[in-house]
Amino acid sequence: MNENKYLTRAVFLETIAAVPGMIGGMHRHMKALRTLQPDGGWIHHLLEEAENERMHLLTFLQIRQPGVLLRLGIIWSQFIFTAYYGLHYIFSPSTAHRMVGYLEEEAVKTYTNMINDFDKGKLPKWKKMPISEDPKRYWELPQEATMRELLLAIRADEVNHREFNHHFANLDNNDPFPNHHKIEFLVRKGKETDEKI
Repeated sequence: MNENKYLTRAVFLETIAAVPGMIGGMHRHMKALRTLQPDGGWIHHLLEEAENERMHLLTFLQIRQPGVLLRLGIIWSQFIFTAYYGLHYIFSPSTAHRMVGYLEEEAVKTYTNMINDFDKGKLPKWKKMPISEDPKRYWELPQEATMRELLLAIRADEVNHREFNHHFANLDNNDPFPNHHKIEFLVRKGKETDEKI
């Protein structure tokens, strides 16, 4: 794949990837309001995941804007996936999280392939492409950061989303999220190794 195909894939995937965290967070928020009970710390993490996926999208949109056909595909896909995932989350949140864990694994593979192709010189346009200030600030990348470092940071996020969603799937719906124990699945900022992925 070339740079444009990877960007098209990333833009499309990130528009879908931002949906589950928002649906899950909204569902748990409404449940907490209905039952007059605390949510156990899930809402914050789920909304943070949705925001993080949206940041991935915004980063890629600074590189390339989608055409009309892709935009129409995004609208239809979001509509269908939001309806499906919303119903799925109501009836079985644990399997919904498990499904997202597997989808995130596919995202990890996509970004790993991008990094491998970058390293093999198959993506020459990205070699000297400057990274804008927003991603540098968000991921705390150095001023001289390259596209490779950006892809490593995004892949690290996807690994975290994969692990957290599998973790959510293993919890009972009423279990508190063990946020206070500082679960660290991965070191951020692209310092992870392939063995951890």
